[in-house]
Amino acid sequence: MKQILKRTDVIFKITLFCLFIFLYFVATSYPEKSKKFPQLVCISTTIIIAVSLIFDFSRKGKIEKEILDVGDTELTKIDEDFKKIRRHRFIKAWAIILISTAIGFLGGFLITTFLLLIGFLFLFGEKGNFLKNITISLLITLIIFFTFQLIFGISLIKGF
Repeated sequence: MKQILKRTDVIFKITLFCLFIFLYFVATSYPEKSKKFPQLVCISTTIIIAVSLIFDFSRKGKIEKEILDVGDTELTKIDEDFKKIRRHRFIKAWAIILISTAIGFLGGFLITTFLLLIGFLFLFGEKGNFLKNITISLLITLIIFFTFQLIFGISLIKGF
């Protein structure tokens, strides 16, 4: 138990857990329409962190064994082999973010979200399935739009 509490990720999760509980109670003083979304975010994040902490405390022996099974040479070799690939993916990801944000100033939230999702699905997802990527991007964009615009009453960026 003491070894798990010494790990940085567990300390960070406990800190976030307490922070989101605190923010939930801060949001109770907001007006009725405005407090729904912050409370929803706080509740869902608190649940996810709690589940993650339960896994951390229940998998104590398994994690230590997995870490001991990995040699230093494997870690070094993987890091050297993929360093160039990771750098290119990082640059592509930032290019997608910057381009879709710049286009979003002209077209608004819907165009920005759609282009961002398409870009990331093509960069990190299945490259061969064009129709599936477009459909997923469109559905997620519409779900976000209807959730924020119609349910929460939060107006989204319209563009020029």
